[in-house]
Amino acid sequence: MGAAEGTEVGVTHTGTQPALAVAIDGGNSKTEVVVLAEAAGGLVEQARAIGAGSGAGPEAVASVVSAVLGELEIDPASAGSVSAAVAGLDFPDDEAGYRAALSELFPRAVLEVVGDAVAVLEAGAGLDEALAIVCGAGLNAVARGPKGLATVPALGWLSGDSGGGDELGRAAVRAAARAEDGRGPFTLLLGRVLAETVASDTAELARAIRDGAVSMRQVGALAATVARTAADGDAVAMELLADSAREALLLADVVVRRSWDGSSVPEGTLAILAGGLFADPGFRETVSAVLRERGFDPRPLEFRPVDGLVRALRERTSASRTVHPSTDHPSTNRQEGDSR
Repeated sequence: MGAAEGTEVGVTHTGTQPALAVAIDGGNSKTEVVVLAEAAGGLVEQARAIGAGSGAGPEAVASVVSAVLGELEIDPASAGSVSAAVAGLDFPDDEAGYRAALSELFPRAVLEVVGDAVAVLEAGAGLDEALAIVCGAGLNAVARGPKGLATVPALGWLSGDSGGGDELGRAAVRAAARAEDGRGPFTLLLGRVLAETVASDTAELARAIRDGAVSMRQVGALAATVARTAADGDAVAMELLADSAREALLLADVVVRRSWDGSSVPEGTLAILAGGLFADPGFRETVSAVLRERGFDPRPLEFRPVDGLVRALRERTSASRTVHPSTDHPSTNRQEGDSR
């Protein structure tokens, strides 16, 4: 899950600029696409759909979005404005590949690309000073403070990360195997993991994972099993979930230090919590309690990140109409590096 901040790239349009706008949330586990059409009162939703995850690089994102639009019978060339938040923007130069792939798919569009964690931050707090923590398949955090936007690479173990849903699912498999052969303590996870993966024992499960019969996505989905088992009071599951919460807070500390540079965080600063792990009340409250001690006001993201992109597209369209009242489709010619 990436966190690089994006820039806008566009082209000069000849003739009538297309009237469609497209919002894309390209995550590791799923890709959401919302298509909007211009109307007298602004942009109105025309269609939306959810496709497969698109966390395997720029071409994968473009392929999934193309497939979703194909199912909706929408021509990408009819889009005049595209706002995309994608996983995988871990370094500033990663953005170029995503821009190129999406520009090829949307040849007539003014294009904005941001990391998905930045999109969560802005969906929940706009451009105000705030913190966002994303615990989905992976783990990420981003903050905006007096020193500006602070992000981190989010490459899993390559960047020292632990605690996301995928890691938690692997930890469940490990705990089950150790409980079965005696290397670890008893845990309800043993029976539940085997039931979820339809395996007779952990040796069969290990072989199924190795041979691809049980996918790594299925393994990651076991994070929900850990959360349910922790809620039932299982000590092993509770410790695994607590480890994930500690990792989320440690990563949040990194971006807060960079963004506030040692100064105190103002009391009540928003902390936006997003991602599947925060759907678990125990996990959410564990993280929230510590954040409150540090001066933050933790709040779950109130709507889907893609709807934050939709809101931004509508606001930009409204602003454009105010600046260009004489035309329905003002010409736009942003150059790379323009501010967002």
